[in-house]
Amino acid sequence: MRILASSRARTLITAALLFAAPFTPADDGTATSPLSASLRPSAHLAPEDVVRIQLEALRKNDGEDRGIAVAFRFASPANKRSTGPLPRFISMIRNGPYSLMLAYRKILYAPVRVEGDTAMQRVTLIGKERVADFVFLLGRQRSAPCRGCWMTEAVLNLPAAEQAV
Repeated sequence: MRILASSRARTLITAALLFAAPFTPADDGTATSPLSASLRPSAHLAPEDVVRIQLEALRKNDGEDRGIAVAFRFASPANKRSTGPLPRFISMIRNGPYSLMLAYRKILYAPVRVEGDTAMQRVTLIGKERVADFVFLLGRQRSAPCRGCWMTEAVLNLPAAEQAV
């Protein structure tokens, strides 16, 4: 049995373990918690990992809005310029069509489409009273400090697909 000792190998193994199973409901700041301060953009995360991290963090959001803060960390610099600072982003998520991201009961992920340094993933959120489709647009960043990281450029709400449950 070969032991992988490099830090890159350890990172890949950790990421594989984190994303092979659902996040635990732990809220203690461990790496498996969707509210963990350690969840940050990484060149080792695929676009679908970024979408799942953001949506799980939003669903587990707490009174301190740590879940919304995690989602904001994965927003691209350009996205942050248009939706930030964080208090403005919090208001945007809590009010309007994005509020379903805080209270969905079930989620359906469409396959991610990647073309070069851009990616797109459609998700369907099923809540208590409505269903809505969102499209996550992601870009692989070219500048430091997140060079090589997939980050969310925009999230589009598809209101025509909304329906009551």
